[in-house]
Amino acid sequence: MAKDTGFEKRKFVRIPEEDLVVCEPLDLTGFGGATHMITKRMHVFTKSLSAGGILFGSDQLFEIGALLKLELDIPGWEKYKPSFYKGDEPSGRHPLVVIGKVVRVEDVGKGQFDIGVAFAAMDSGHKLALKKYLSNK
Repeated sequence: MAKDTGFEKRKFVRIPEEDLVVCEPLDLTGFGGATHMITKRMHVFTKSLSAGGILFGSDQLFEIGALLKLELDIPGWEKYKPSFYKGDEPSGRHPLVVIGKVVRVEDVGKGQFDIGVAFAAMDSGHKLALKKYLSNK
């Protein structure tokens, strides 16, 4: 029997969230290696969120290693974005856009899957903003 040390073994602590995510599969096998996107955009909700990735539920089965463009609609994350002057910025909400790689797929039954995605590419300022947002949750 394994001993529980009480320490989180993940690199990033995960926070339960239920934010909207627009998920769009990416296909990098286009002509001459050019990138083109599959047009099927899906709306899903996160089950947990960390600075390193997300877990969401889906009725779509993804392959391990698949690349996804994710637009995370996280209320309030923008206030942590680094900028010189925020006084003239529009007050509308903007999604956090990242490229992620599917690292886990779990069949949870009834045609539903839990999809674990590690963030593979994200603006460095936005990553910092996400970390600050999560640390203040």
